[in-house]
Amino acid sequence: MKPVIHLGVFGNPIEHSLSPRIHSLFAKAQQHPVEYRRYLSTPGRFSRNIAQFFRSGGKGVNVTLPFKQQAAEFATELTKRAQEAGAVNTLVATGNGQLLGDNTDGEGLIKDLKEKGFKVSERSLVVFGSGGSARGILPLLLQQQPRRIYLVNRTVDKALMLKSQLENLGVLAADRIQVLASALEINEPIDLMVNATSSSLMGQRLALPPQLAEGASGYDLMYSDEPTLFMQQLSQAGCENVSDGLGMLVEQAASSYQLWMGGERPDTAFVMAHLRDRS
Repeated sequence: MKPVIHLGVFGNPIEHSLSPRIHSLFAKAQQHPVEYRRYLSTPGRFSRNIAQFFRSGGKGVNVTLPFKQQAAEFATELTKRAQEAGAVNTLVATGNGQLLGDNTDGEGLIKDLKEKGFKVSERSLVVFGSGGSARGILPLLLQQQPRRIYLVNRTVDKALMLKSQLENLGVLAADRIQVLASALEINEPIDLMVNATSSSLMGQRLALPPQLAEGASGYDLMYSDEPTLFMQQLSQAGCENVSDGLGMLVEQAASSYQLWMGGERPDTAFVMAHLRDRS
């Protein structure tokens, strides 16, 4: 009998996380003996909790809000995309007390945007937020060669710092980012809006751009059984193509699972169908 492989997800809040369901489906499909659990933590205890998990024989963890930047500092080695993001959503034990930090968020988002037919290349985008989630997706969005990305954050200095860090790391097309305190300042039609804040979770409405392009799309990194508040706002503004982040969650999870387990990347279509049917 194969030994159980211990995996988990750390966050706060964490009780809503679908990650255990997703990874149990991957494990069942690939016949791996996996135990995947949720772990609630706090900023003051995160490093201690993570260290304890791996000391106890854990193989890997996902990291969600608000610990992605702390996870990047805790890892002993970072992949290139994790370095660019300055944020980690996946940690894997590589032996001798070493932890590799990766960020599969951007890859997950791009795969899901393509699956849904949302265009990025030569389009004008708005990304709301400049925390760990935004940091994870910006380098991958820039690789798709958008015309411009408006990075909207109430604390402009934080967003400017993020842009500067991406430029210093040599991230492709980082000069296409324009930082604003409010989307109301944008004076061109917007093709795609991505919410990388926790506004939907907190029940907070975001100020949307005054002009939307024909066929404009919107994507909320948060997910819910019902349309998120951001999705509702977009629909009310006349945006026809809107999505929550469930597809991104499943796609980034598949990349994490492959990093931990090796072998083939898990099939995501059947997991998406299962989750939508059960929601």
